[in-house]
Amino acid sequence: MANIDFSRVVTTEDKAALQQQILLQDRKAECRMRIFAVCDEIAQINLAAAASAGLLDAAQMQTYRAGLTWIQAMRAACADGNWPDTPPDVKELAALF
Repeated sequence: MANIDFSRVVTTEDKAALQQQILLQDRKAECRMRIFAVCDEIAQINLAAAASAGLLDAAQMQTYRAGLTWIQAMRAACADGNWPDTPPDVKELAALF
């Protein structure tokens, strides 16, 4: 009689969960790439500093807030990969910083 070690069995559910985890990791990487294509890390830091110091005019502040909302929507879109469009003027504002 052979002893079978069932502790190493990989179920269909385990495989599906692993695939979902890999897909989510891939989408998070794509999300980061898409965000940085619009506004890189340094521009985000500089924009946050300018906004907190009150150095943005009203239109720039509105665009900055739209950009923050877009980033939040991008992160939420990692679940399904349905990426939202970049709001108008966000890339142009980021380019200034």
